[in-house]
Amino acid sequence: MDPRFATLADLVIDVAREIRIRGAVPGPGVPLNQTQSQVMRYVHGHPGCKASEIADHTGVKRANVSAAITELRELGYLTSRKDEHDGRAVRIDVTPQAVDTLDRLRASWSAQLSTAWGGDKTDLDQVIARLSALLEGLR
Repeated sequence: MDPRFATLADLVIDVAREIRIRGAVPGPGVPLNQTQSQVMRYVHGHPGCKASEIADHTGVKRANVSAAITELRELGYLTSRKDEHDGRAVRIDVTPQAVDTLDRLRASWSAQLSTAWGGDKTDLDQVIARLSALLEGLR
């Protein structure tokens, strides 16, 4: 085992926790749990997706995805509609409220990271590329 990967894992987990703790923005509803957050972010990036796609791409169990969709619908963040080509399929979309909330969260996260990063951003693209590759490799 390369101990640097254990250190990297600890750092990624800690950075994500810090962003989540400090990134709260005022808005309707209650703070989202991790599953709800993953589902909402996936749907935001993949409008009209199905619950099975969310489960496949996020690694969240289908039953948990379904529960999160129900909860997010009740909070006014998601809508569901029948697929126009397949009446059995249900497509999921974010609401304008969800888009606004995600935009405000992303702005907060961006501001936090920009401040914490400091002045020299020359290696930012390289860090983004490596973290993206790590995420894809984990999926």
